[in-house]
Amino acid sequence: MQNKTIVEKSLIAPSVYKLQIEIINKFAGGDITKNKVIMDHLPKNSLTNQLLIAAKKGTPIVTFGKKDRPGIIVLAGVHGNELPPQIASVRLINKLAVEDLSVTVHVIPFAIPLSTEHGIRSWKGQDPNRTANLFGTPTNNILSASKKNNVKYLGDFHSTRPGGYPGELSVLCSEMPCLLSFQMANFIEKETKSTLMSFTKAGSMFPGALEDVFNLAGIPAVTGEAMSPHGTVIPGSVAASLEQMEAFLKFHKVFKAPLELT
Repeated sequence: MQNKTIVEKSLIAPSVYKLQIEIINKFAGGDITKNKVIMDHLPKNSLTNQLLIAAKKGTPIVTFGKKDRPGIIVLAGVHGNELPPQIASVRLINKLAVEDLSVTVHVIPFAIPLSTEHGIRSWKGQDPNRTANLFGTPTNNILSASKKNNVKYLGDFHSTRPGGYPGELSVLCSEMPCLLSFQMANFIEKETKSTLMSFTKAGSMFPGALEDVFNLAGIPAVTGEAMSPHGTVIPGSVAASLEQMEAFLKFHKVFKAPLELT
C-alpha cells in the first residue's frame, strides 16, 4: 500500500510519492514563491508545489519511511538568504520520492520559510544558528522535533559567501562528544571536493550553532557549506550542496542500490 503525502492531515499530494509532509514551527511559515531567485531554480512539479504550500503554514518536514524507526535528517534554510542548499534539498526530496530506501530519512528544505521569503538570515534580530540552545527558537524546535522523531544523525547544509566564514566549499564537524561527527565529515570530504574543518569539542567556537547543539545532545551532526554570495545562486553551487547531501546519506547506507552522485 502506497503512503500518502499529508500536510496537517488535509493537503494530499499524488499517492505515487512514498512520503509524508508535516508541519513544525507554525510561527515560522512564509511564502517562498515571493523569493524570485529561489523560485527560478526549484523543480517545477506537483511535489515541489506541495512543499511550497506546506511552507506557508510553517516549517515543513518531509519523511521517507516509517516514522517510528530511527532516522536521519537533512536540513537546509537555517539562514533564509543561503539559497543553494534549500534548492538542493528540494531536488533531493524529488529524488528520494522515487527511491527505494533502506532507512528512514527526514528532509527539512526550508527551516524558516518566513526568512527565506524575505531573503534574510536573521530571526527576530538574532542569528538562528547561534540560538539552537534557546527554548522556543526555530532551531531549538527543530532539535525537539528531531528527538521526537527518533533522529540519530543530522546533516545541516548552508552556503558561505566569499570572504565570509568558512568562505570555501567545506564540511564542519567536531570530535567530542560525538566522534561520529568527524567520521561523517571525513567521508563527505573524500566523496566531494569539500575541505574538512574539525573542532576538538562541539560548542567551543560557535555556542548555539545547530550542529554543535545536536552533537552535545548526543546526535552526531555535520555542517556542509557550499559557495555562493548571500541571496544568490552561482553556477555549480546547488550541485555542490546536493553532492554533500548525497554523500551524507551514502555514509549511512540509505540507498539499497548504489546512488550516482549528481
